[in-house]
Amino acid sequence: MQSLTSFESLARPFVFVLVFALLSLNTFASDHMIRLLVAGDPFAIALQNAQPELEARYGGNIEINIVGYNDMRTLALLNAQDAVSDYDIISFDVLWIGELFDAMALTSLNEYIMQAPELDTDDFLTAAYRASQYGDQQLGLPIQPHPELLWYRVDLFEQANIDPPRTTDDVLQAASQLHDPESELYGICWNAQRRQPLGQQIAHFYGAFGQPLFDDDGQPTLNTERGLAAAEYALALMAYSPPDILTMAWDQRILRFASGKCAMTYGWGARSYFVENDPSSEVAGLVGYLPAPHAPSAEPVTPIGTWSLGIPANLGERTPLAWDFLAWLSSSEIQTLLAGYGNGGMPRQSVITDETLTAAYPAFAVVSRLDQDSQLADWMRPPVAGWSDLEVILGTVFHNMLINQITPQQAIEEAQHQADN
Repeated sequence: MQSLTSFESLARPFVFVLVFALLSLNTFASDHMIRLLVAGDPFAIALQNAQPELEARYGGNIEINIVGYNDMRTLALLNAQDAVSDYDIISFDVLWIGELFDAMALTSLNEYIMQAPELDTDDFLTAAYRASQYGDQQLGLPIQPHPELLWYRVDLFEQANIDPPRTTDDVLQAASQLHDPESELYGICWNAQRRQPLGQQIAHFYGAFGQPLFDDDGQPTLNTERGLAAAEYALALMAYSPPDILTMAWDQRILRFASGKCAMTYGWGARSYFVENDPSSEVAGLVGYLPAPHAPSAEPVTPIGTWSLGIPANLGERTPLAWDFLAWLSSSEIQTLLAGYGNGGMPRQSVITDETLTAAYPAFAVVSRLDQDSQLADWMRPPVAGWSDLEVILGTVFHNMLINQITPQQAIEEAQHQADN
């Protein structure tokens, strides 16, 4: 995957085209219009906010088309069917990379990268850069890698003398102590909305209990002892969640937390800007960020999601121009600029360790440490062709569990059955 009003609202009905006239020229020709198609996540909003300054620095016009998450995937695949791409740069969730590779939708960047040592690929977050590869082909450069962290109210925890949670058991214990519905303070917020939001959350819970969704042969592995424990954890969270938790997704959980009505929330790191820096936030400066809690019996691992930027394979003679722009946009200097405009999911170590930025984005320090300790991973949501279908299965079956139509055991059995078929 927004401000406190919702990123998705910025992407509706389908596309906002934002074009500003360039008044100054540098080494680039004045007719060098760069056309971007990007999903409405924090990096896209930062690009939009920074557009006049980006154009002045780049020396050419930049057209930004912002669309919703599902539309981004659809349009990327449709664009690959055209004789010539309508866009110079497209964003993609790395979950789609196998599908985009099969559709021959993206240009391999290997040769360009080999000729651009100044790009300093070692500075990218390791997990994010690797996630932008398919086989031995580098198909994109990360623009917004961000882990799903546990956000917590430091002030409330200190007042109650509770240690920051490290395990899933700790989360449940802390949530039970801080849950106070009469005061409109709830123990924890998370994604429990049906279909995609809950599907993603369940996949992460499986990861917290050390259970991959697929075995080495690519077969679903949902009906397992660790899978059952993950399901039971999700059900246990219900007791300490807001009453509308079953309709809560990515935006809603951050909105509720920012309003001061949740003691903890699971949240993607890039969205921390809207808690720390948005004027309407009630909790700025009161939030701590922790690695994703893991089961006491499992190894610590924090899920990472990555938006990358790639060049359409059917761009033709404009490909070198697109590469020059992509390399420029991916530089540490421009990424630092975008952080100042609200992108809280930075792809480079040199940016997330910048002292000025870490003051504005406290989550950066946690992300840097997790990357250096190799504790960021994406195996809980692998980039397989059937992921979108599996996400819906998880988000539907386990929602039925949350509303007590089926038990956790029945949920993992049914999810396994549907995934197998």
